Parts: sequence; structure tokens; C-alpha cells
Amino acid sequence: PPPLRDLLRPRSDMSRARHSSRDIEFDLPGALDDMAGLASKAAIGHGARDVEVFGNGRQGRPAERQSCDVQPPPAASKKDTVVIISTNNPGRLMLFAALNPKLGEVIDWKTPADYGGFGGDEFAKVSPQKLCPVALTAGGLRLFESDVILSYVADKYAPLLENDCRGPTVEARALSALLVRVHDMYISGTNCSQPQFFSNQAVFYKAAMPGPERAARLKDLLKQLDLVESLLLPAGPYCVGDAISFADVVLYPTVAMMQDQAAASLVGSITEGRPKLAAWLAHCNADPRFRGVADKIKAFVDTFLGKAVAGITAKGCG
Repeated sequence: PPPLRDLLRPRSDMSRARHSSRDIEFDLPGALDDMAGLASKAAIGHGARDVEVFGNGRQGRPAERQSCDVQPPPAASKKDTVVIISTNNPGRLMLFAALNPKLGEVIDWKTPADYGGFGGDEFAKVSPQKLCPVALTAGGLRLFESDVILSYVADKYAPLLENDCRGPTVEARALSALLVRVHDMYISGTNCSQPQFFSNQAVFYKAAMPGPERAARLKDLLKQLDLVESLLLPAGPYCVGDAISFADVVLYPTVAMMQDQAAASLVGSITEGRPKLAAWLAHCNADPRFRGVADKIKAFVDTFLGKAVAGITAKGCG
């Protein structure tokens, strides 16, 4: 009899499934090779999916199977392991850990350098998308996508949390979830892990982005930031009131990263003309737990942004 996977294989034309959010991708050639502590190989964020591509136009018959690059996960360890780099989407995990220091006792925090760097076969076994973050659970699961890992950590270690970030009311939790969705889908997200696909936030660091696309994405990025401004509660001091929520944990690394690079980037100041966002950012920046994460992200971005801006300037914005 045919294998089970063949019995379950769709018979109609289809393309790879899209994901609602993507983690930040940096693929500036050579930039990461110079970074201390990261044995990276030029590209972060371009991994093959374990997919079969149909649609050869021949009565729904499967096209020739494409090669797969998804490796089996390593053996489970005694503790959960979370692999991160200091960028904005993994930054939500960094910030959640800073707000909940006991997580350092139960989770091993690692970087791609612990697995031979982004270009190595060992890291491909850890991260099927060749992206960060990724989590290897003590139970043998391999999780990726920042929000999935954050939800897992917050759920599993709830008794250890000083700040569960869930929001005190139904309305607060709903508004927090909406802000997270806007961020993940329309600011930081792209739904393709292949080369030459970009997120809106990439307008300020992806030199390879075509000029017309950069202009359109910049316009949409500013629109989404205006939308965030409209959703923030006026009284603050946090996104949805007087308690830290997941919206703060998710938005802060991205907003702080963009504002820290305002003088050098195409986007400029993202708090100008957005008073609620400005007040919220100032309040968060005054907290060493927040600012400590932002400083790590800034140090990372500083290693390559100058080269990126030069390339963007040379190409123009379209």
C-alpha cells in the first residue's frame, strides 16, 4: 500500500502555507561574520521549508518533489533551551526574562554560536526555518516563532512569574492581543522565509529591497505606527493601562530599536507626531529591565546599519 503521507497528500494545486508573522531577518552579506560571539554565515533568515510544491498544471498531479532541508531536532535535554539573538522579535523573550528573573534558573539561553552559527548543519537541526528564536523543550518539542515560544514559556512557568503580562481585564487582554497582532503581521512580519521577501520594518536596514517596494512599505509602516498610536490608552503608562502586558513586551524591542536608529535610518523618529507612543517609550526606557534589552539590540544593529544605510542611499527609495 502507499505510504500514509501519500494518502494524506492534497490532490489539488497548492503552494506553501503562509504564516501570519515572521521573525526579523538580517541578510547583509558579510556583516555577521564580523560579529563577536556569532559564528554566522552571511544570512539570517533564509531556510528551506519541508514542503511539496504542486501546481504543474497537469490535472492536479503532484509536481516533482523539491529537496528538503528540514533536519530532525536534537535529542531532548533536561531543561528547556531557547536560542536567541539580540534583535527585536527575539527581544520579547529577552524582555520577558528580564521581567521574570527566575526564568534564568529553569531555561538555558543560547545563541546560534552554540550550534556552529547560522550557516552550519548543526543549527539547521535546531531551527527548521534557520531563524531565531527557536526553543527545544525538555519534552522533545522544537518550537519556533517568537509569539509561540513566549506563550509556551508564560504558560509553563506561570508559578515562577513576577509579571505574567497577561493583562488584568478581558478588555486589556483583548487590546494587548490586537496590538501584538498589528506588530507581528504589519510591522515586523513577512510570511516567506525565502530570499528577497521583506517585512515593513526592513525598510531601514535591507539594502536589497527594490526602491519602489521600499517606498510602499515605508508608507505602510508609518500607517501601522499611526494605528498603534490610536490604540494606546491615553492614561498609560503602559500600552493598555497601569500594568505591563504582552503588548509592551512585544512592541518595546521594535519601537526602541527603530527610535535608537532614528538619526541614521530612512524612517527617522517614529515618536514624532505620536505623543502617546513617545510617552510610553519614555516610561519604558526609564526602567532598566526594558532599557537593558534595548541596549543589547542597539549594539547588535550598530554592527551593520551603517553599511545598510549606505546601500539604501545609493539605491534610493524609489
